[in-house]
Amino acid sequence: MPVPSDPVPSEADDPIDEAFAAYLRSCDEGSVGSREEFLAQFPEMADELRSLMDAADAIDRFTGAANGDSFTLGTSQRSAAAAGADTIGGMIVDPDDSGDDPAATLPEATRPKGDPGPTLPYDLGDYELLEVIGRGGMGVVYRANQRMLNRTVAVKMIRGGLLACENDVRRFYTEAQAAAGLHHPGIVPVYQFGHRAGHHFFSMALIDGTDLQRKINENEMPIDDAVRYVHDVARALEHAHQNHVLHRDMKPANILIDDKDRVHITDFGLAKNLSTDSSVTGSGAAVGTPNYMAPEQAGGHSDRATRQSDVYSLGAILFACITGRPPLVGDSVVETLLQVVHEPPPMMRSFRSNVPADLETIVAKCLEKQPKKRYHSASAMADDLDAYLEGRPILARPRGRVLKTWHWVSGVPLVGALIGRKVVRASPGHRRFQAAMLLLLAMMPFFVVGGAMFWSHHLQLMPEQIVIAGGLEQGVYNEVADVLAERIGKNAEVPTEVVATDGSIDNRQRLLSGEVQMAPMQASAISGDHLCVIAPLFYEAAHLLVRNQALLDSAAVSPSVGWLSGQRIAVGPSGSGSRRTAEMILDSLDLPAQSTPRDVIAWPQLDTDQAPDVALICVGRGSSLIADLLNRNWRLVSIPQNILISMQHPTLRPMTITRDHYRSDTIPAEGLSTVGTTAFLATRRNAPSAMVEAALEALYQPPTIFTGLIPRERAAEWQGLDFHLTARHYFELLAVDHSNAGGD
Repeated sequence: MPVPSDPVPSEADDPIDEAFAAYLRSCDEGSVGSREEFLAQFPEMADELRSLMDAADAIDRFTGAANGDSFTLGTSQRSAAAAGADTIGGMIVDPDDSGDDPAATLPEATRPKGDPGPTLPYDLGDYELLEVIGRGGMGVVYRANQRMLNRTVAVKMIRGGLLACENDVRRFYTEAQAAAGLHHPGIVPVYQFGHRAGHHFFSMALIDGTDLQRKINENEMPIDDAVRYVHDVARALEHAHQNHVLHRDMKPANILIDDKDRVHITDFGLAKNLSTDSSVTGSGAAVGTPNYMAPEQAGGHSDRATRQSDVYSLGAILFACITGRPPLVGDSVVETLLQVVHEPPPMMRSFRSNVPADLETIVAKCLEKQPKKRYHSASAMADDLDAYLEGRPILARPRGRVLKTWHWVSGVPLVGALIGRKVVRASPGHRRFQAAMLLLLAMMPFFVVGGAMFWSHHLQLMPEQIVIAGGLEQGVYNEVADVLAERIGKNAEVPTEVVATDGSIDNRQRLLSGEVQMAPMQASAISGDHLCVIAPLFYEAAHLLVRNQALLDSAAVSPSVGWLSGQRIAVGPSGSGSRRTAEMILDSLDLPAQSTPRDVIAWPQLDTDQAPDVALICVGRGSSLIADLLNRNWRLVSIPQNILISMQHPTLRPMTITRDHYRSDTIPAEGLSTVGTTAFLATRRNAPSAMVEAALEALYQPPTIFTGLIPRERAAEWQGLDFHLTARHYFELLAVDHSNAGGD
């Protein structure tokens, strides 16, 4: 800070001004011990004087920072590594930079009263300061001669003298102590530090040469040279880490290169001692150089810095050596910090096309946002760089294509907002992608409607082949399916096929699985949300048959079914609807399976001697199966309580079997009472409309497909059925036409 001239007292002078002027003179003369000692002399104005002293400190640091080391970003910074410059202790010197009078940087406390200040060379105890070789925001570095050892060294002295704030002094001594405890050829050694003539200073080795930032600025660096430099820095940094010291400000300007092309780490001003948890910064402070600091440091958590934080900086330095620029560069310090925290680094190949893939992988691993994904140590990174230089496989694995794609897509501002990622600056590619996304979103309703219409139209088209389920051998289902398939194939000119099944339950499973498109089945088998009705086909009656004369005699004299108790009853194959209907009837007649065993057998087995003497078969009246059994000593008997049974089961209804159905004298003239159900032609609810229309046309075209077929006029009256939409529309139009015809 410039030394003010002696004030001229006057009656108008303020006592606070006079006291502050006296303090400044004392600082210049070196006669004041400390601020507190001086303030104790003026207790009535101590607070006002302390405020003036703090303001003087702030002004001095501001003016010093304006002329020295400040945050610099990317390749746009002014290169202090111009030709002929020297570097020392992290300071870069330009001989052409006249700056302020060098004398103004010498210890203020040694200036005689009225003297603007001493000049170089200057005597500082054992050191003779020869020239200024570096100037920063906190300190000044001199080339000096150490008399006792007769060697040239560098002396770094804190700026501000007695006005230096406590934090500046702590940082200054942190740098000296951290470096002094490290002994490695890749780290600039510190010789001595202390306090003399009102100023803090330390001496260190003078490195003749250049620094890595100057190398980067000069020309495109050979890739192998860049790898070698960073490899050697990593080994030196590992030594610091092994001695519990984090650097926290690794950058190219803090890596010196001597005249033998060897690297030296310097400037431990932001170092942290892990063994004592000592640091010049606390939580909430972002310390370091923005382009090279790790995300956890840039986010204001420098107290959480670990060895992986320095590893991140090494990756950023290697990136800069190869591409000529740091990984992330913003237009301001704040924007750079935000990019470091939130933005993924670009690929080195986007700036230098000949970068090897393994090197890209090593740098990408160093620059991971999460510390645990980086190399666990600087030594591990150096090992992979060794492997690269020697042509061996590296341990780091590249990011997968999916992860790379996701990282790129998440950089789109709209996507970043949705997933909670802050996108600081979107590239032109990201902006174009977002514009395409917004256009697609705007057009999405039209695409959805158009796609739905197209898909709906596609679903209504006739299938390339129609497969219809049949039923049991000699069953009516097979007869109906055969004729229906023949007519559809002829009318619609589409291949058709009929597959034999075990009956209604089997047909239901085949429809649900998509194995068949249509199937006849009993009403009880049509349930759930996926199946619906095309048309009712015919009624099926329960036929109770007996072949044992004694049982026939008992049935003739007993109005109940007590004679059936204890008898084995054949109820049909396992997949048939007949079996389900038979079990419903037997349960209603209080004939449980424990007392009246139910044999699940195929109907042709009724001709064997091992077959039961009683069978309950639910098929269409006039079935050839029943007619054949009646011709082989089987007799039909009535099922009592048919009305009560139908009330218990909505799918069953009372029926009568007469001689018109079977020409047999064993059937009484009044017929036999029984119950029955209805067979339907069923399909899936999403079946094509064209197929349903073809099935209805084939079903009702003359001649009648089956003698017992329910006429379409009667089918149109069944409005309570769960019809397919196309079938419902068909029968509704038929009902309207029939009504109009009756009105005429």
